[in-house]
Amino acid sequence: MMTTVLYTGGTGRMGRVIREGLAGRYDRVVLYARSSPDEPLHPGEEVVIGDLSDLAGLTAAAAGADVIVHLGGIADEAPYEQIRAANIDGTYHVYEAARRAGVRRVVYASSNHVIGFHPADEVLDESAPLRPDTYYGVSKAFGEALASLYHDKWGIESVLLRIGTMRPAPEDTRQLALWLSWPDAVELTRCSIESGPVGCQVVYGVSANSEQWWNSAVGWDAIGFVPRDDAAEHAENVDRSAPTAAFHGGGFTAVDYEGGIW
Repeated sequence: MMTTVLYTGGTGRMGRVIREGLAGRYDRVVLYARSSPDEPLHPGEEVVIGDLSDLAGLTAAAAGADVIVHLGGIADEAPYEQIRAANIDGTYHVYEAARRAGVRRVVYASSNHVIGFHPADEVLDESAPLRPDTYYGVSKAFGEALASLYHDKWGIESVLLRIGTMRPAPEDTRQLALWLSWPDAVELTRCSIESGPVGCQVVYGVSANSEQWWNSAVGWDAIGFVPRDDAAEHAENVDRSAPTAAFHGGGFTAVDYEGGIW
């Protein structure tokens, strides 16, 4: 069976890592991007120039796609108006394009910031109430709710990846629990694309860290994801100067927090 995957945000920092790891795996890969990537394309890749604000362009790009991997949008905290345009309106356009083009599944890059205001000593599972810590987190909570609507009403499947902190190595003590290694991120995306029917499933995007803030078993089992890496192997190199996190969102919950990267 031929497989066509469309990436939004495929030329960004996360998208480049995932595309490199999955290069050559799918018959056709469409990169929906605002500009052509600087790096050479991988086998089977093509670029469609467009913006998340363009529903017609997204719908045309999604024609023939089996899965949309939605990584696009603003990945930092920002003023609400910017978040709304890129992450709220843009995500609506992705799901509506998927519906119009007959795409069967969306892999949605959600975030740990949808549950950021839960106390750090609570171990959460997929049913944890949404408690976003930023406008960015609010936008991801919107995306998860939108995915539920499009599944229940139109049958579009979604894998909702509540990504922890994707880095080459953990950088601080909070990331010892939230770290998602690059190889595990590639495998997580592969499983999200290729698994059997999933409905609308929340999956925590985190490696097999010795310290865990999330009970991820249900989501991991649903897509067959088995992470391999452990942040504890890098513990001696992390920055321990930051205060112990009181909430899952760490410093993102501060009243004067204005920017950062998940």
